[in-house]
Amino acid sequence: MDNSVLSENLRGIANQIRERIERLTYSKRDKRALVLGGIGLLVLLAYVVFQFFSSRNEVLEKRLKMLQEDLVKVESLKSEYIESRKKIEEITKSMTGGDEDLISLVEKALIGAGVERGNFSITSRSPSSGDMYDEMSVDVEINRISLGSLVEVLYGLQTRPSFLKISNFRIQTRFDNPDLIKASFRVSTFKFKRVI
Repeated sequence: MDNSVLSENLRGIANQIRERIERLTYSKRDKRALVLGGIGLLVLLAYVVFQFFSSRNEVLEKRLKMLQEDLVKVESLKSEYIESRKKIEEITKSMTGGDEDLISLVEKALIGAGVERGNFSITSRSPSSGDMYDEMSVDVEINRISLGSLVEVLYGLQTRPSFLKISNFRIQTRFDNPDLIKASFRVSTFKFKRVI
């Protein structure tokens, strides 16, 4: 269809509707009913529009409240993350640097407790790797040591500022001298990998 034909048809329909409305005669009562009905429709339409926007506003307010709560959670997690990172950095600083340092630390603790060099041996182990850290360890064997000196050695290792772990601890009484013991243990230290 052509646009001119379509516009002529619409004009014709509009003219017919206008003529029918003009032909109708309304009484005063009918006019009042129409006016009240029109006002009622306008009020109903205004109510529907208001409800739509107010419900939309409530949804947005609820969403805003949820987002604010999420923001508070994220900020608390951020501060917790920063604290954890500081603690990890402090622990990392307290860990020793490598096998030679670990061997010298253990040797100093043994000599400081009065153990003669010929009575102990320190064997370096190959480093093992975890997901977040590398573990360096040495095996220590002491042939002749008194219980008091052994306690002094272990206490000296545990109270060092560097982080050391003692494991695989075995102790035996010597048959030739019951006052002396034979002890073996593993001393480990850890170095965090740079994950963060």
